[in-house]
Amino acid sequence: MTGPKVDIGRALSVFVSSQSGLTLSDTAGESYPEAADAVRAIGSSASGTMAYNPREDKFGTATAVPGIQQKRTAEGSIEGYVMPSGTRTTAPDIDELLTSSGWEKVDRSGTTTTVSGGSSTSAQVDLASSTGFVVGDAVIVETGNGTSLYEMRRVTAIDTGGTDITVAPPLSFTPAASANVKGAIAYKPSDVRDSSEAALCAWILNNNSADRLGGWTPGALSLTMGGEDAARFSISGTARRQDRLFQTELASPLSTGGTTGVSITVNDGLASAGNLTNTYWTFDDGATTAETVKLTAISGATWTITRRALGTSDPGTTWAAGTKLQPYRPTGTYAGDPVPATSGQMVFATYGGTTPIELQCSEATLDCGFGLAYREDIMGDSYKVGGYVMSPREVSATLSGWTLYENNMKAAMQAFQTTDIAGASSQQITVAVVCGQTEGKMFGWVAPRLRTTDVSLDRGAEEVTLDLAGRCEGTSSGEDEIVLMFG
Repeated sequence: MTGPKVDIGRALSVFVSSQSGLTLSDTAGESYPEAADAVRAIGSSASGTMAYNPREDKFGTATAVPGIQQKRTAEGSIEGYVMPSGTRTTAPDIDELLTSSGWEKVDRSGTTTTVSGGSSTSAQVDLASSTGFVVGDAVIVETGNGTSLYEMRRVTAIDTGGTDITVAPPLSFTPAASANVKGAIAYKPSDVRDSSEAALCAWILNNNSADRLGGWTPGALSLTMGGEDAARFSISGTARRQDRLFQTELASPLSTGGTTGVSITVNDGLASAGNLTNTYWTFDDGATTAETVKLTAISGATWTITRRALGTSDPGTTWAAGTKLQPYRPTGTYAGDPVPATSGQMVFATYGGTTPIELQCSEATLDCGFGLAYREDIMGDSYKVGGYVMSPREVSATLSGWTLYENNMKAAMQAFQTTDIAGASSQQITVAVVCGQTEGKMFGWVAPRLRTTDVSLDRGAEEVTLDLAGRCEGTSSGEDEIVLMFG
């Protein structure tokens, strides 16, 4: 794709893949974007610095004299819709983005059973079989036998009164006999992210140029749901390095033939981030079938390439001088659709409670801070960031809605009920926020222990509104303060 002479937002493509560690090695798998790694993005940015500081010694002039090279830094972000794949057993496109940025995937989507008998409650579901379900994981329960509509929850106990599962917060209905109960895909915070220094390689491309973020380690994830929009995510953080590639042209013709060690001359030798090799480029004159090549060496405007890369072919004719040579950009493969707020629910219960209350909320926001502490300024390294360890996470949630006595005001007051004030469960409620009701098209999260710390009323509004905010807490077992769910 080329299009206008300037980069255009509508041509944005984003590809994200996991790395084996923080330092980006220019192996083939990380030197070009791959179609299967595409993430449908609303917006994305990449930035990097290659700063010099002025010298502080004196030269008899007030002019700043450069000379002290600084270590390179980089930052990146992606915003997009949260899109379930459309199939309950298939992970979403953002799977790799999550699993390499501090989340652990737990896939129970192969587990299916039905409700047994007519003695289930909204909190405890009697099953034909509980095999395959695990405490802490996600489950979807059909709202009635044959309705094909579901609610999604977190499993908190198994076989406490027979063959059953306990879910939290409780369902808004009593499960009917023979209704379907199915496992789902869940993502939980990981305490071992820093053991391998998990990182991502992100390619962010427009029609004329591309940014590569190597060793990208997102430290913040925000999720918004409700209102007039579909569920969205925004993820951002620090990278080890950023490289910018831009379109150039052949300065002289390239005849057909040759495979490795082929020499070409381009109009701008800086097009591959100055000196970045092992990148992939595509010849495209708008008429001939495109050919992709691998850049293996750079000497000014003279590039050494390997032809017929990534399954492409030599066209059998000469690429003329002036032929465009652009950063390789595959056609991404995507799955699923955005999940609007026209179906789904927000439900809460006191922590450990069995009575569900549906919240009439207009919007829910979940902010996940992963508290990365970076090793910086390692002697002999050209890059600022050389590694990281994890600090305590900070996950918070805010629910905004109206002061309906029978639900939202009860939620606000449950936070301060006297029976819990003296205990560890004081101010804690269990909250589920879910968009969608159809299998394969549901996304949501459960905060098992939301400690409400801010209950704000706007008493001057035409209809008084309520903001319920707090921090998501877990247990000493760890990795259980929040669960993201796709079902």
